[in-house]
Amino acid sequence: MKKVNREGQIEIGILGLGNSIRQDEGVGIHLLERLRNDLPPEIVLLDGGTDGLRLLEFVENTKRLIVLDAVEAGKKPGEVVVWRGDDVPKYTSNKLSVHQMNFAEVLYWAGFQGCSPDEIVVIGVQPENLDWGTELTETLQRSIPEALNQVHACLEEWI
Repeated sequence: MKKVNREGQIEIGILGLGNSIRQDEGVGIHLLERLRNDLPPEIVLLDGGTDGLRLLEFVENTKRLIVLDAVEAGKKPGEVVVWRGDDVPKYTSNKLSVHQMNFAEVLYWAGFQGCSPDEIVVIGVQPENLDWGTELTETLQRSIPEALNQVHACLEEWI
């Protein structure tokens, strides 16, 4: 059963972003899949792929949102980055992730319409390789436990 509040909002949603056939760009999807059997059923999981503005309704209807993604943060490959609240870019001309502009626009438009999540956390991993392939590089595979720990820590704060 999905937990929805009186206003019809999803209480907690986790959105995995990325292109699962471009190696490390798919880290958000890989993380989401690892969480599928670990979380209570009331937490809503969505594989957002590279859907861009089609994700607007989910974002607008989620009270607390965790976004999992490959992010270009100028860090070492495999480094986990956590952005919260105002630290999450809502619109930028700089590249945040390999498909960032679309998702940054989603956040911008949700805010513009006054429908942003009450809380948003981006848990990202700096990619190493964006070549064709469905497997993460070994560097990013080693980052998975830390990224999952960050998700669980965030959920513990919220639940």
